[in-house]
Amino acid sequence: MFDLATRRIIGATVFTLATVITVGMVWLTEEQRMARYEAMHKGKAIENGALLYEQYCATCHGPNGEGVPGKGPDLNPGVFQHYEELKRTQNYANSLRNFIKLNIAAGRPIRTTYRPDEVYAEVMPTWSQDFGGPLRPDQIENLVEFILNWQTGAAMPTPTPAFEAVGSDLTKPLPPGDPKRGEALWNQEIKQASGLPASCKACHSLEPGVVIVGPSMAGIATVAAQIIQSPDYKGQAKTPEEYIRESIQQPNAYIVEPERYAAAPGVSKMPANLGNQMSAQDLADLIAFLMTLK
Repeated sequence: MFDLATRRIIGATVFTLATVITVGMVWLTEEQRMARYEAMHKGKAIENGALLYEQYCATCHGPNGEGVPGKGPDLNPGVFQHYEELKRTQNYANSLRNFIKLNIAAGRPIRTTYRPDEVYAEVMPTWSQDFGGPLRPDQIENLVEFILNWQTGAAMPTPTPAFEAVGSDLTKPLPPGDPKRGEALWNQEIKQASGLPASCKACHSLEPGVVIVGPSMAGIATVAAQIIQSPDYKGQAKTPEEYIRESIQQPNAYIVEPERYAAAPGVSKMPANLGNQMSAQDLADLIAFLMTLK
């Protein structure tokens, strides 16, 4: 039998060995444990970011980051392409995460972006509370995680197929228009030949007197006939159909109520590049639908 002192020494030794083994096991599994924790934290951040994106961002940038013509540019893959271009052409040294975070937090004070042929009805607002916006810093981080997830976890959208745009040429012949298809374009039920979603509904209401960004289209066929007879009208249109066409392809030719619907002197809030995103058939169908609104 061991005496008391020996039993204490043995007990202390066993305790020490057990402690060393326990600490060693924790140390060996700590990296895995931390990796699981980080993955869970990131997954929760992406989930929260998705909810915030749907609430605050999808209206202008599309549910999947595909962009909304006239409202906001594509983020998926546009923001990643633009970041790589900045690094290549301007030696941009900041990280992709900080690049996205700054654009969300501080906004953009101009209506143009990395899509040089597009002008948007509104500027990108500031979203962070640090700059007077509504979102907390942790919510900004969640949005960043959600957008970054497009690059790391989601497939990029298929490139837009080539198509012949109608452009700004008012003399280009148009095929017969289908008002039902034009209504579907208006309501974003189908895509244009360009592969881009129609977005008229995002800026124009069909309810009398209801202004979203641009004027209401209620009764536009009748209104167009009145406008071209007005002595203030300086455009080229001779018929209501031609006026609607001119308003889509060359929106700066004549701005109704410029104090209300001009983004700058002589510049309509209506995007100037819509013709570059529409085929002749798209335009003909949309005009045919609008001419049913008496």
